[in-house]
Amino acid sequence: MVVCPNLFFNESQQPQRPLDPSAAALKEQIDTLKFVAYGVVSFVIIALGIIGNLINLVVLTRPNLKGVTFVYLTWLATSDLLTLLVAVLSMLRLHGIQPRSYPAAFYYAHLEMPLVNALMASSVFIVIAVTVDRYWSVCLPTRYREFHNARRARLAIVTAYVAAALLYVPVAFQKSPVAVWSLEFNGTQYVPCDNVSVSRHPAFKVYLLMKEVLVRIGPVLVVAVLNTTIILTFRRLMRKRKQLMNNSRSDSASSKFQEEQRLVILLAAIVIMFCVCMTPAAVLTVLISDDKEQNYGFQLFRAIANDMEMANFAMNFYVYCLCSSEIRGTFLRLFRFSKPPPDVSYVLSSKSTIEGSTKL
Repeated sequence: MVVCPNLFFNESQQPQRPLDPSAAALKEQIDTLKFVAYGVVSFVIIALGIIGNLINLVVLTRPNLKGVTFVYLTWLATSDLLTLLVAVLSMLRLHGIQPRSYPAAFYYAHLEMPLVNALMASSVFIVIAVTVDRYWSVCLPTRYREFHNARRARLAIVTAYVAAALLYVPVAFQKSPVAVWSLEFNGTQYVPCDNVSVSRHPAFKVYLLMKEVLVRIGPVLVVAVLNTTIILTFRRLMRKRKQLMNNSRSDSASSKFQEEQRLVILLAAIVIMFCVCMTPAAVLTVLISDDKEQNYGFQLFRAIANDMEMANFAMNFYVYCLCSSEIRGTFLRLFRFSKPPPDVSYVLSSKSTIEGSTKL
């Protein structure tokens, strides 16, 4: 059985009476909300994110940024960029201006949600991989070199994409394209509608909960706990090194201390941005269904959650550029057309394990 929103009517049914004034006013409020959230705010976020991630890819693929960590960040930027590009089509649907041909309805019913969510999940899994890599480097330095290598990085990235794709296969069956009669256009259109035999099945609801634990709730907890541990360990190391710097008064030691402080700020920013932006989206996925299309409170929460989640994938470059001197310096040199810096990949591979972890 397939259920569609009240704004459309199945061809086999007679058109219903026009909306009463209160329902019409509610529809106008929801349309205005969707226009602001998905027609203005979301496209500003997506535009900034696409620009930022394109710059990110240009910067991270420079010859002087060849370390294993930069491999993670390059693929993270790739996932974020693909997520934002696909999200443009999702915003059209949420704004209600998507094409209503059968191919478009088929895409929105079977491909849109698995594709955009799998790309989001791959980005989340890569963030976890980077976090685990840094955790080993700072908190378990004696075994760091066993895990910090290009082979394990490539394996982690491939695993992130494959796991994300497999995880969202069931979502492809959540909706179906249906022919409906549009009163507004006085003709047949095709829209994706809930396949309630799937979406309301108890097993599918359990799947949704498990999926959210794996993609949003679990990663939020893992990233928060590991990065908090990393930050506390860094603070302890910084106190020790500050004492050494006071004794040595070395300019190079002072520079390293300042870089470590920036990394602590970066880690804190990642934790805050990730947790704040992803938590509302986790709640939304559990609550969402077509029968809430005319609930203004739910639509407001939905708009905020969707825009916040988009911001998480759009703002990474700006956070990295603000907090990482290597990325910021490479960006400034690249776009000022100044002499390229020396290759720093040897620094990432030859430094001591603790000192090497102070750089992105």
